[in-house]
Amino acid sequence: SNVVVDWMQPERVGLVTMSEEEVVDHLPALKKECAKHCPAQKKEYDACVNRIAKLGEGDCEGWYFDLLHCVDHCVAPKAFKGLK
Repeated sequence: SNVVVDWMQPERVGLVTMSEEEVVDHLPALKKECAKHCPAQKKEYDACVNRIAKLGEGDCEGWYFDLLHCVDHCVAPKAFKGLK
């Protein structure tokens, strides 16, 4: 017989045991911590945002991606370290 599982409500499936632990996403905290290791990229991005605010047009996409690249480089080795 086929079993249809509603992934939005796994607790309704008798064969699945839900853990009572609260699932915590550590990624936002890691990103915030790692952003401290990218002061040059953050400074350039903030300067761009200020320029755009004064001009009223444009974007800071390149600077944003530079900042994200730096943060991701720091986060990557730490992201899955604490998982079982």
